[in-house]
Formats: sequence, C-alpha cells, structure tokens
Amino acid sequence: MQSSSRHLLLITLLSASSALIAPARADVVTEQKAWPEAGSWGQAWGDDDPAAAARAPAPQRPRPAPQAAPGYVPPPAAVTLPSQPAAPAPAPVRTAQPLPATEMGTAYPETGSWGQAWGDDEPAAPPPPRNSSIPPTVVAPQPPPAAEPRRTRQTREEPAIRAEASPIGEAQRTASDATRRASVIMRGEDESGDAVGLKRPPRIIPGAMRGAEAAGGDVEPVHMMADQVIYDREFNVVTAKGRVEMVHDGRTISADTVSYNMKQDVMGASGNVVLTEPSGEVTRADYFELTGDFKNGVARDIRSILADNSRLAAQSAQRVGGDRTDFDRAVYTACEPCRDDPDRTPLWQVKAERVTHNQAEAQVEYRDAWLEFKGVPVAYTPYLSHPDPTIKRQSGVLTPTFGMNSSLGPSIAVPYFQVVDDNEDFTLTPRFMLDRIATFDKPDKDVPTSVLKRMQLSGQHRWRGIHGEATTQASITADKNSSDIRGHIESKGLVELDTTWRAGWQIQHQSDLAYRSLYRVRTEEDRPWLMNRPYVEGFSRRGYAMVEAMSFEGKRVIEDASKSPVVLPHMVYQTISSPGWAGSYWSTSSDVLAYTRDVGTQAQRLSTKVAWNLPLTSPDGQVYAISTSVRGDGYHADHLIGTDKTSGSAGRAIPEVAINWRYPFTRSGSTVTQVIEPMAMVAVSPNAGVDSRIPNEDSVAFELDETNIMRPNRLPGLDQVEGGARGAYGLRWAAYPSRGGAIIAQAAQGWRQHKTSTFGSGSGFTDTLSDYVGRVDITPIGNFTLRDRVRLDKDTLEVRRNEAGVSIGPPAFVLSADYGMMSPGTSNTSAIYPKRQYINYGLSSSMSQHWRSVFSLQQDLANNGGTVSWTANTMYSDECFAVIGAFNRYQSDLNGLLSGYHLSLTVVLKSLGEAPVSVF
Repeated sequence: MQSSSRHLLLITLLSASSALIAPARADVVTEQKAWPEAGSWGQAWGDDDPAAAARAPAPQRPRPAPQAAPGYVPPPAAVTLPSQPAAPAPAPVRTAQPLPATEMGTAYPETGSWGQAWGDDEPAAPPPPRNSSIPPTVVAPQPPPAAEPRRTRQTREEPAIRAEASPIGEAQRTASDATRRASVIMRGEDESGDAVGLKRPPRIIPGAMRGAEAAGGDVEPVHMMADQVIYDREFNVVTAKGRVEMVHDGRTISADTVSYNMKQDVMGASGNVVLTEPSGEVTRADYFELTGDFKNGVARDIRSILADNSRLAAQSAQRVGGDRTDFDRAVYTACEPCRDDPDRTPLWQVKAERVTHNQAEAQVEYRDAWLEFKGVPVAYTPYLSHPDPTIKRQSGVLTPTFGMNSSLGPSIAVPYFQVVDDNEDFTLTPRFMLDRIATFDKPDKDVPTSVLKRMQLSGQHRWRGIHGEATTQASITADKNSSDIRGHIESKGLVELDTTWRAGWQIQHQSDLAYRSLYRVRTEEDRPWLMNRPYVEGFSRRGYAMVEAMSFEGKRVIEDASKSPVVLPHMVYQTISSPGWAGSYWSTSSDVLAYTRDVGTQAQRLSTKVAWNLPLTSPDGQVYAISTSVRGDGYHADHLIGTDKTSGSAGRAIPEVAINWRYPFTRSGSTVTQVIEPMAMVAVSPNAGVDSRIPNEDSVAFELDETNIMRPNRLPGLDQVEGGARGAYGLRWAAYPSRGGAIIAQAAQGWRQHKTSTFGSGSGFTDTLSDYVGRVDITPIGNFTLRDRVRLDKDTLEVRRNEAGVSIGPPAFVLSADYGMMSPGTSNTSAIYPKRQYINYGLSSSMSQHWRSVFSLQQDLANNGGTVSWTANTMYSDECFAVIGAFNRYQSDLNGLLSGYHLSLTVVLKSLGEAPVSVF
C-alpha cells in the first residue's frame, strides 16, 4: 500500500473508534482555509503543537519486548506486535488546549478536542509524525462515558454514538453494543451528502493527504468492518476486535483481533486469521504480522489452500514482497481431508525443511523433501519444483520414463517441455539406450550416426491459433546393428485463408514397417497404411470446391514402391440450387482426377453430372425421392492392363432415372412406440458394362451391405458404373421404449436385370438377385447392448459376412464379445484378401468409485490362427493420486520386430506429475 493508502487506513481506523453503525463518509475539499477558525492541524489534535508539547511533556512508559515468530528476521521498518493487547497502563495527563469559537455557533458546540473538530461521523486523517522513541503498544481502552445519541445524524435503526470530550484530550471510543458491527469505509474521492441526501459544509483535509491525491490519482479504497475499534493516540496504535474484516487491492484478511501501528506501518492479526489472495488462495494462521500493504510479514502455524484445492501447512512462514512466501518445516499434499477423520494422514504428502512459493514466477520449490505414502517415507530428493496451480503450462523437464525392450535393451527417456507462446509449445524427448551408452567410449567414425545409435530423438510441436491449428511429431534414430537411419514424421494442420477458403495437410512417413511397433510410436490414425494429403477447400452458401493431392505408404508400397500411385491433382466442385417448383432443386457435380506411378497404369479423368431432384410426401404419408440425371465421363490412360492397346482414350454418357420410396407406419403405446417402414428403390440407365479402356482404381473393393443396397449406384467410385434396370426392397422396424433406448432391425435384398462382371465374386451380388443383408441394433436397454451386421447367401442362407458385438452386465461386472467373419474379398480381376475370422473377449469391472479393471483377449479363428494378444489393465484414481498397471502380450510377423510382452506401471501424483515405469 502506498503512503496515501496508509493515511486512508488511519482515517478509517480513527473514524471506526466512534463505533458508528452506519458507514461514515468524509466530504473533503482542497481548500485548507474552509474553516480557518478551527485552528491548525496540530491544534485540532492538541498534543502535537510545539507549545503544548513544551508545557506538558508526555512521559514514556515501559513496554514488554515483542515476541517474533521462530526463525523470522523482521524487516527494518517493521515492529512485531503481540498477538493479544497489553495490560492497561495509566494514561499520561495533559492539558487540552482550547480552540476559538467557530462561525457556525451551535452547529459544532463540542469543538475543542480532535473528535469534535472532525465530527463523530467523519473518518479522521493521520496526525503528523510523533516522537519515534515511544514504542508502539496495544492498550486496552477505558470504558467511555454514556453518550446521548444524536438524532439528527441517525440514518438507520441502530443509534449513532457520539464521543464526549476528554479533559486530557484522549480520543478513545468503543461501541456501546458489542453485538452490533461498525462499518468504516475509507474513500479517496471527494463526496458530499449523507445517507439521507443532506448537504454538509466542506471540511478541512490535511495537506499530506491532498498531495497524495494530486500525485497518485485514484486511491484504492480500503474497506474494514469490526465490532469494536480502539485507538491509542499516544502510541498511534489502532486495535480492531470482534469479527474484523479488511479488504484492499483484491486481498481480504479477517481475524478476531487486528492491531495497526501507524508509525511503523505494521499490522498484527491474531485469532482465526484468514488471508484470501486474488488468485483464490486461502491462508489461515494462528498469528499474522503484516505490513500495511499486506506484502511483507510473518506467521505462525500457517495453513494454505491453493487454487487447485491442494494444501500446504507449515510451523512458520515469512512473506516477502507480496509475491513470495517461505515456509519452514512444511507439508504439502493434493489429497482432500477424510470426511470421517480429517486428522488422518493423507494418502501421500511431501515433507520438506523449506518450501518457497514464488507467486511472481508461479513456482513452488522444495528443499530436503521426503515423499510419504500413508505416513511412510518412500523417496527423498534434495530439490523438487513444480508450477503452482495458477499455471496450466510451464517450460521444464518432465518426469523421466524407464523401459526395457528385448530388442532395444534398457532405456531412459527424459522429456523437456517448452512453452513458445500462449498458443504454441513443443516437447523434445531424447531416449537413451543404456546398454549402448556403456560403449560410447569407442565412437564410430561417423559421430552423428554413432550418437543416434545410442539414442532415439523424438519431438512434438503443437500450435493453435484463431485461424487454424497444427500438430507435428517426428523421431529419428540409427539402427544399432546396421547403422541405418530410421524414423518417422506425422503432421496434420488446418489454416483458414478467409471466410470461404481454408487449406490443410496430412503428412505421414516412416522408414520401415517395423519402426512404429518397435519404438511404440503411435500416430493419430493408427492404420496399417500411411497417407500424405495436402488440400484446399472452399465453402459457399450453395457450393463446395476442393483441390487435393495424395500419396500412400503401406506393406505393398514398402515391398514395391513403384506400384504406389501419386494423385495430382484431384478436384471436386459441387453445387445445389434453391428450391423451386414443388420443392425441386438442381444439383451439379464435377470431378477431375490425374494419377501416375513408376510401374503400372497412369490415367486422367474428367466427370460431370447434372441432376434434377424432387422430394415428395403424399397425403397418406408415403415418402418419395425422385431424381433424373445425366453424367458424362472422359478418360485417357497409359500402360493399360488386359487390352491389346496400352494407351487410349474413351468416353461415355450415362442418363439415369431413380425413385426411392418408403412408407412408415407408427403405433404408439404406453410402454413402447413402434415404427414399421417398407422401403424400395428402382433405377434405370443404359447397360454400360465394363470397358477395358477405362481403368478401375476407385471401385476395386466392393461388398454389398445395408448402407449401400438402397442406392441407385451401389459402387463407391466413378470408374465402374452399374447399368440397366435395377432396384432393391427391404423392411425396417424400430421400437422406442418409454424408459429410453431403442431396438432397430432392418433387412433388404437387391436385384438387377442383367448379370455383368461389374461386381466381384465375393461381393454378394454376382447373380440377378443379391444376398440378403440385415442389421440389428439394441442400444442401451438396461445393462444389455447388442449390434450385428450380417450378409446371408440368397440360396443357402449361409453366413457370408458377420460382424457382431454384445455386452451384458452392470458397471460393476460387464462381459463383452466381438465376433467378425468376412468371406474372401475379390475384385473383377484379382483377389484382395483371404477369408478372415476373429473373436475378441472382454471383461471390465468398476469395483468402486476409484477402482477399474479391464481384461481383453484377441484370437484369430482362421487357419493357422491362435491368440493374437491379450491385455490386462487395472487403474486406481482419486482426487490426488492415480496408479495404472497394464500387461500386454503380442504376436508379430514383421521383420525386425520380435513377439514379446509389454508391462507398464504409471503413478500419477496430482500437481507433482507422473512417475511411469515401463518394461517391454
């Protein structure tokens, strides 16, 4: 607090001594001669006039030596105050100097002492400095004489109390009713008028206060409330008692007793002391001693609750500069006290000889610290630091990770986190191979390669702005046997160019197939293939445009990279018109594609489609979707396969008419609502067949299922076209119980007029009629969930494809199983994959609020199959502590990666970080 604030505090405390129930306000003016008859500032107080001091010297009385908190070295300007008021001492007798009468006559008849000169409703200003040789003290007040309430100043139900003039000029005022509270508000601005709006004549304010106002501008107000305020004029000590609360600059302090030494600008608080910081931290202590601005001081038996609800306790503490607190013999924990036994030892705590909370740097530092679990010491460190709860991100070294791998040997990873900006940061993680470090005294001739053989360097960069975001992670190392450089990179981002256009990218690359599995590198989309895709896309009110390029990496690409296609460019433009007659609308779609490869077919394609669409709903509830369209395609291809000509151009025009129909029926009931809906689709277009001059790249893998059977063109791409007269029919039934959830079942079959080789032998649609497809979904009904997608042979009803999943049981014990079976996948030219069959078992249990366990088993049911992997995880988590244990056994058929086990144990201490241990 500045000097002006201390003067304001003095004014408040002196005013509070009058024990007014209603808040008192001072009406101030800058003219010192407003009341010339009242005498000088010293005469108004009486005891600081040089002549008066010469006539009646003030005797000095002894005072007990103050007791400071253990280990505290007070600042030069601070004087320790006792926690309780000292015993009363005889007051020195002085002769009060009479003051001349004022022009107001009976308006202020009591003028003569300092109280009457200022009026009992106004906060007083601080006196001039007194003799510094007089030690500060807290004096118990003498009971004041009874006073008649001034009815002209009474603005609330509580009576205002007026102090009588003392023959010796003392100014001690107390509240006549200790159960009532006096509100004292110190203000720095000029105000006029009382609680009922009456205007008062201006009053004198000290020159020092006027100077503070002129120099400092707006003065932060100090608010104080107390039941009783006592002022010792001789030693300039003000004592507030009984539910004292003071607020300044966002800080609040409350206590049973607060004593303020105006000479030393030192405040002592005792009895249920609570200090609340603007950041939300709450500190309690048995005794506080602070400077007037709350920035420096000491405390005994201190207990702090930080912003994240973690706790810190210490025998003593010293506050320095308002932004640093040193705790001696402290204990820290993030665990909440037990509700049944608050004094019970927390699950974990850190005990330290000294803890420093640096609020300016938002850092908590420990020296000579022990980590205890259930009161038992388990770890020691000479130094430990972590950010305080106000910091979400801070640069520094993160918790190391230890691991063991049968191929890599023992290793330790030490991550370093760096904050670049509010919206940008990166993590750099060197992983040291300990068995190779031991041989580092014999480096290879190639020093960089020699270093990389002994470590893996990985990093992750994150950026998020107003107009975009990006994440990039990469790693690099050298094979310890062959010295070949190995690594990976993955980057994904999106940037808004303007309100219409945005650009994005996806970049993925790895040196070999086994690298990510060996070094346990996880990508955002953990797929068996990788893709690189930069793109630009734009959105308008009724249109969409996109330009992209693509390349791929996978097992086939690694084995023969020359077969990998590079798509450059692929452009799409789509529009839709406003609704017209009967709600009809026009739509257009254009597609431009060019791709190339070192070995294999290269082609360019241009396709455009224009369609007119009409949605209709009949009066009886039948729903129609009618569309007519014309599509034109043009191709040019090189290195064609299956034709005499290796190069050529081709084109086609495809008119089409299609109708989709459904007729929903609804039946409402008291417990369940049912909807049954027959469906049908009919489409007609020329029978295009298969043209060998048009290569097939985007419609190779096709399998009939419930998602595409009702489409006019069931193929996923544009290269192949389904022609002739064709259609499908089906039925959908749904039930919606009143208690929630849903049961949905549907079945359908497709048909076509002409059998062609458009669909492969394993697609489910090689004849005029297709296989049957169906789906059942039971979404949560009590503790039961079921989902099943199935395709049955149209002649034998043999299952050709089945994907099913079921879970049953309450959260305390849930059993689950997932089964999958797929027939061999083939195209019209080659096989894609053999028959696949697998089953996964799962068991999960939430045994309590804090414990959760998961067990899973994956098995391959195809020929030469067996157990692929099994995993067991157990986790305990509460408000301050978490431990996660995981065990995984896996099989591998990749070169350079051995089958084995993975064991991990991760311990998380809230606000202190993680302590993971891994064994591979």
